[in-house]
Amino acid sequence: MTRRLTVKKEIRTLGLDLCNPRRLIGAVVRGGTYLDGVMVFPSKPIPESKSIGSAILGTKFFPELRLVMTHDPKGRLDVKVIEQLTGLPVIQIDSARNRSTDGFKPYKVGRKWLQVTSLLPPGVLQEILSTTWTTGMLPEPLRIAHLVARSRFFREK
Repeated sequence: MTRRLTVKKEIRTLGLDLCNPRRLIGAVVRGGTYLDGVMVFPSKPIPESKSIGSAILGTKFFPELRLVMTHDPKGRLDVKVIEQLTGLPVIQIDSARNRSTDGFKPYKVGRKWLQVTSLLPPGVLQEILSTTWTTGMLPEPLRIAHLVARSRFFREK
């Protein structure tokens, strides 16, 4: 069972990016405006969904978190496990333009389109995307996590 979700201007969201095969990066963002923190899950390969859910529960950000967004192009996470452990709704986002498989549906915010899947009602999902999407191809929590994951700090030497 997930917490009841109220969408406010500064809703705290954890964005998890799995584009780096060696690290799982998380960014905690208020709305689409403020970066509250960054989480790094150092592991080879990506940790299991159960350990990710437990790590989220153990962060100082957890009491204020209202939802989790994931950008997982290869589909390695089991979001149902994370939802059950944390009690937070999970929104899966794919930046591919024509992906209608796996339950992903297109959502439009302004002139931008994303492929999204979640158990949240469509109206709430649209409001969350509008609140958290500032610039770029992804909502801010995922955009920041993606930038950190792709940064030079995590390259092999």
